[in-house]
Amino acid sequence: MREFVSGRLVSGGGVCEGCGKRLKGGERVYALAVEIDEIREYLYCQSCRPDEKDLPKGVLSLEPAQAVEEPGLDERRLGFEVKAGSLCTVCGHYFEVDEWLFVGVVEGLHGGFVYCAECYRVEQAGEEA
Repeated sequence: MREFVSGRLVSGGGVCEGCGKRLKGGERVYALAVEIDEIREYLYCQSCRPDEKDLPKGVLSLEPAQAVEEPGLDERRLGFEVKAGSLCTVCGHYFEVDEWLFVGVVEGLHGGFVYCAECYRVEQAGEEA
């Protein structure tokens, strides 16, 4: 069975790999994940940010992110969003709304291919049959 990672598109949108429908920023999408043991979320507060040479295995880079009430709601916001209430991977710091943090970009997404919710359901139903 193929694994998918769910998320919301930010800014510019995209195109569904299944049906070709134009997807808008903020829309929930599903991306194929490479077969790996686990896709972990790496979040760091300002004081726990590791050096680039000390990144955990599988983390490609660190990018600034902002804690928000609900990711994908503000289509004008650019960049990475993290749900407020998430915790720092190192010290357990609780991220408040509008707080800046760093997110580790991990290996695991299979290119830029995304599926809309309908095509994702069709794909999952086809694999279960």
